Amino acid sequence: MHPMSDHPGRASPLLSAISVWSRTPKAELAPEARRVWEGFGTGDDPWLAGVAAGAEPWPPLVIIDDAPDSQFDRAVRMLQAGTDLPDGLICLALAGSGFRGQRGRPWTALRGNLHLTAHYRLDVPADRAAALTALPAVAVAEAIEAVGGETARPGIKWVNDVLLGGRKVAGVLTSTQVQGRRIRHAVLGIGINVARAPDGVAGPGTVPPTSLADADPALGASLPRVFREVVRRMEQGIRDVRTGRGEVWIGRYRARSLVIGREVEIWPEGAEAPGSRPLGVGRVTDLLPDLALRIEGVPEPVRRGRVTLRP
Repeated sequence: MHPMSDHPGRASPLLSAISVWSRTPKAELAPEARRVWEGFGTGDDPWLAGVAAGAEPWPPLVIIDDAPDSQFDRAVRMLQAGTDLPDGLICLALAGSGFRGQRGRPWTALRGNLHLTAHYRLDVPADRAAALTALPAVAVAEAIEAVGGETARPGIKWVNDVLLGGRKVAGVLTSTQVQGRRIRHAVLGIGINVARAPDGVAGPGTVPPTSLADADPALGASLPRVFREVVRRMEQGIRDVRTGRGEVWIGRYRARSLVIGREVEIWPEGAEAPGSRPLGVGRVTDLLPDLALRIEGVPEPVRRGRVTLRP
């Protein structure tokens, strides 16, 4: 499937080895491409990118200039409705509104940042779900470090926030479709503040935002490279999950954990009201293979809630 976009001029810088874009009527698309464009595209006919001879092909790819809502939510809804999405499908929004993060918090996709949704067909045991949760967070942290070098040493705040210098630079989401104790599909969502930091959201368990450009102004235009680094790592991670090597990504997640050994507060989901109190306070002693936290003074592993790092 050729890369598709509604704005080739803005999509081209993200891709390498593109020879030419051509406007193609929707009716002339192959069935799979038409299904994808109807699900994620705009109402206009798409532009298809021709890949230069000898270049490594891209996975199925859709780039939308200004998405009206969350591509992650669209992918999940389409799978729930029985739509057959291509394996390795990547959807990018260069800007947009109606997006959401963890716990359904709304946010606006700012131009110059990375807003990526990926779909993978799987047939793996359900106990590999933790690896699929760890994978996008690790892929993001490693991609940022590969691009930023010494100026970018990100860590992961449980369970899905990536921090840089104590501030949130990225967040990830994972949704899996399970049938008969096997994971059949995974949708991974990634947002990275590359050029701009959005407005912060106050509340227990939240941290102020930052961007790669805040860490180093030269990184403000690094979106194309960040995008390619993230996709490459996610493809490798999915191969590892399929072949039973997902624990490698759990180990890499642990190595970047910002909570192991730290004093934390655990807040219940939805604890936004003034006067809310944490469920518990203590030092994190371990991160279990399913990503649950062991906390001093808390008898059971913590699998839900929001974490605040104490000074």
